[in-house]
Amino acid sequence: MKKLADIYINIPIKSIAKAYTYIIPEKFDILKEGCRVLVPFGNRIMEGFIIKIYANNEHNIDITKLKEIKDIIDTEAWFTPQMYTTAKWMADFYLCSLGETMRLFIPGKNSVQIRPIFNINQQEYDLFPKNKLSAIEISLLEYLSLQKNTDLLTLRHKFNTINNLSSLLDKLISKKLIIRDYIYKTKANKIYITYASLNVTVNDDILATLKNKPAQKKALLYLAKIKEASTKDLANEKISLPTLKALADLDYIKLEKKQILRDSYHQITTKQNADKKLTSDQMTALKNIEIAQHQGKQKFLLYGVTGSGKTQIYIEMALKTRALGKQVLILVPEIVLTGQLVTSFKEYFANDVAVIHSRLSIGERNDTFWRIRTKQVGIIIGARSALFAPFEDLGLIVMDEEHDPSYKQDESPRYHSHDIIEKMTEIYHATLIMGSATPSLESYYKAQIGEYVLLKMPNRIDNLPLPYIEGVDMREELRMGNRKIISLKLKELIADTLAKKEQIIIMLNRRGFSTFVMCRACGHVIKCKYCGLPLVYHRRGILQCHHCDITETVPTICPKCNSKYIKFFGSGTEKLEEELSTLFPQARIIRLDRDTTGKKFAHLDILKQFKAGLYDILLGTQMVAKGHDIPTVTAVGIISADSSLNLPDFRAGERCFGLITQTAGRAGRKNKRGQVIVQTYNLEHYAVQCGIQQDYNHFYNEEILLRKAMYYPPFCQLIKLIIQDENEENALTKAQNLKKLIKDKFQDNKNIIVMGPAPSLIANFKGMYRFNLLLKTNDLNTLRNYLRECKVDIDKNITVDINPINTN
Repeated sequence: MKKLADIYINIPIKSIAKAYTYIIPEKFDILKEGCRVLVPFGNRIMEGFIIKIYANNEHNIDITKLKEIKDIIDTEAWFTPQMYTTAKWMADFYLCSLGETMRLFIPGKNSVQIRPIFNINQQEYDLFPKNKLSAIEISLLEYLSLQKNTDLLTLRHKFNTINNLSSLLDKLISKKLIIRDYIYKTKANKIYITYASLNVTVNDDILATLKNKPAQKKALLYLAKIKEASTKDLANEKISLPTLKALADLDYIKLEKKQILRDSYHQITTKQNADKKLTSDQMTALKNIEIAQHQGKQKFLLYGVTGSGKTQIYIEMALKTRALGKQVLILVPEIVLTGQLVTSFKEYFANDVAVIHSRLSIGERNDTFWRIRTKQVGIIIGARSALFAPFEDLGLIVMDEEHDPSYKQDESPRYHSHDIIEKMTEIYHATLIMGSATPSLESYYKAQIGEYVLLKMPNRIDNLPLPYIEGVDMREELRMGNRKIISLKLKELIADTLAKKEQIIIMLNRRGFSTFVMCRACGHVIKCKYCGLPLVYHRRGILQCHHCDITETVPTICPKCNSKYIKFFGSGTEKLEEELSTLFPQARIIRLDRDTTGKKFAHLDILKQFKAGLYDILLGTQMVAKGHDIPTVTAVGIISADSSLNLPDFRAGERCFGLITQTAGRAGRKNKRGQVIVQTYNLEHYAVQCGIQQDYNHFYNEEILLRKAMYYPPFCQLIKLIIQDENEENALTKAQNLKKLIKDKFQDNKNIIVMGPAPSLIANFKGMYRFNLLLKTNDLNTLRNYLRECKVDIDKNITVDINPINTN
């Protein structure tokens, strides 16, 4: 009786939304549900995930039409039951395939590198009439007869004059003259280090045998002292590998390889911290958590002002969780924040801390996954990708800066970490703590209606005052003749801060040197050829699209009218850096933005140097606004704080308020009250005013009324559908037809509203015209099921975004 396996293919194509059945060969009878395997799929070998194993007679399947599993990756299940449950829930919730969600749990999203190789079928070639082959086909076949297992790259290099090499290979394969096979290797390369250790008790008799071998005697005496050492460490002691091998041949020592699990954050070492004295706010919060847990409540919203000590709450709860032998997940919105939290947690947990994020190599992530799976570490800190680690017994989930939009994934599957951690809390029976100085409207509303337990920390540590914030109306600056990026008030604050030998952070929410490049003669703006957004000028002489990541050279003449009057408009962080250097030539300035943090751990180096006092001014984008605790920063300048208000999005006010409050919160976190200047063109806007006053409750009360009146979250849930087509009219017609289908289906349901179609913010992306439909509902399941009935979930020209961050 044959055993069969239902397998999801690891391929990010939404139309492949079902499992395929394969035969399990007898040699692979150790396979279990949750294992990863290699299977033939079409004319390729692909990675797949086993979701079910059963005997063929259970379902009366004709196995003559089935293919066999080609090879195995795991001998034990990679997917734990909890991981599989999470992946399945995500596929259902976000209207995507199970294969798309399961691949998120694989470091690098693929376990293996698979390459096709080609060989001649010599027997068929010898019999084939040569007069039916072209000269180039014969040349290719003769080459393969001499070169075995040749890959496509080698063939392309050898036959570089053939434009359609792949088609030619397919043709010869169809004639059975060439055999295509595959070779594969795992991406997770393991690192081994050779160690030397004593195999005997060193005594005078042993040493006498080495009388004329001083190098071996030295090595043996050294190992007698330290018991074991790596060959690398021994080399530093001038003990060579041949010397060690000679001792091993005598059976005096043994040499063995040990796998080394990589930890890129091992260099962060701190002294073990004695118990810190908790503030009254912290003690109250912890007591309220304990009371609520006894009442069976699991989900908490920790609303604490900047500098109130929310991290210490996370640490105290982690200590309790680790004492129970359970694991802890600490989520941060940006990789740039991992270093600070790792440092704080290592004070208490030393080597019990591991880090996961996308900047780590696949090997490093695999090693970290192994440490988590085998419970070698209990505290896991990371960005979104840390959600998909192989937890065995997760007891606490912390989402720091829970309001941050970076928790939303902007490519398929478009998940939001908020949704997933709530589900994981149920799956693992864990405690969930979400912390922020500016909670999202949705989270605070849930706390108000009792879905979350609200914990408040209204005071800074040591009762330090919140920073003094002053708004500057940039329209008035212009009337006074100041056309610079920096207002007169901010210039005074910078000068005063530098004179006192203190530090300042300046936040500008734009990268680059100039925001856009325009022809002054005809008004033509230089735009990205793929998405239509203006290209941003960078000082190194390039134009860059920050959406598509493509670069172009700066034109010397206008591509539309051939005029030479090319002008650079706006200001980015590079231009601001230049202006600051001109105004304050003595100031030491360092930038923190995407352009300066491209290298691994560049963000850690920048922050470390700034904290060490090597720089006076930290200049950057939103990266500088998030969670940094730098005691020597006494001043903050916020430029273009209100730029988000110009976006057609219902969350614009929330983003503006959060950015002002969070960035201002970096100032005055120790001993001295901070000073903050907020530059704005919308000084009278309630979001700006509430940010300046640091009044979250006032902002919430204003904003929640607008959300209710306009029927936006938290009073409904959203689905954004992006309909695209190479033909603009076809895309619009398809969107209109889909809208009609939904409206007709739910014409009696006043709580399902369809808005649009409207052109997407990027209306044409890589030649595809795009239109948005925005669906509002308080019955997400019903609407989602209907979209599945309409096969929206497998339509390659429709993007589904459940709970979108941006609606445009």
